[in-house]
Amino acid sequence: MGQGRLASVLASLVVGVAGTAARTTPLPQPGTPRQVASLVAASSRIERLPRNLVPPLPALPADNAATYYPGTWHGCSSVTQCVYGDRASATTVLLLGDSHAAMWLPALAWVGHHLTLRVVLLWYPGCPAADVEVWDPTTRSANIGCTAFRASALKAIARVAPALVLTTNRTANVLGADDRSIPNAVWQQGLEATLATLLADKLRVAVIGDVTMLSSDAPVCLAAYPRAVQRCSSPNPNPAKRTHRADEVAAAKAEGVPYLDPQPWLCTRTCSPVVGRYAVMNDAQHVSATYAAYLSVEWEDVLKPLLPAT
Repeated sequence: MGQGRLASVLASLVVGVAGTAARTTPLPQPGTPRQVASLVAASSRIERLPRNLVPPLPALPADNAATYYPGTWHGCSSVTQCVYGDRASATTVLLLGDSHAAMWLPALAWVGHHLTLRVVLLWYPGCPAADVEVWDPTTRSANIGCTAFRASALKAIARVAPALVLTTNRTANVLGADDRSIPNAVWQQGLEATLATLLADKLRVAVIGDVTMLSSDAPVCLAAYPRAVQRCSSPNPNPAKRTHRADEVAAAKAEGVPYLDPQPWLCTRTCSPVVGRYAVMNDAQHVSATYAAYLSVEWEDVLKPLLPAT
């Protein structure tokens, strides 16, 4: 895409977002597992952008959890700050991680209401649940806030003693404290350390796998190629992105906890930015709030067997 065309697309999206920010598109009703599977199977054949795209393309960049749950925008550092689902429930499900944890809130909040669960979100920007040091691109130094958040979060989780703890985070192109790629073994050991801490507190734990990072920003690309949607898709897995997904599978296996893989709900061998009439990603790496909500029943079916019997 030429620089002039890219600038024009970006400008049009910025105007669109400004015009639609106050008109949040209602989250959709969840699809059934059969409906999700059917739409995903056909997604790589979508070439024209649906006229009834949900959310509309101008609103897509802002279609994230924070738009629907404003208190989550800059992170959730306290177990009382970001509480959803059935807040009066005695059964708590806690979600720990970075923005890739926050992006699933539209689904888990729905599950919380449906199964009478109190859903607590603990997340810090750019901070994986895995016990690894990461780079802060703003300060150009090690992200000491992340390290402090993780330690504090684990202590808080032990006090709350939730019925289930879900860990998840971005795994693609994450830089370590030295501004270099984190070795695979270090990532695996870091996640094992976090899981071991949670298990030592006698908690039920599961790892939510990461999603495939696209090669380009979905809203910008779709605006540029509305009649060639698959130019905005990526292989699954994406060879252009270094990822720690396999390390997280290995860590979950080593600690004996379930690994929950959402990839079949998004991708075949190809990850299309559009599934059915739904925009899947609001940028290159985050599931849109709309599509997360559409997957609520899938999440309910996966999480229900992990909860203690009532």
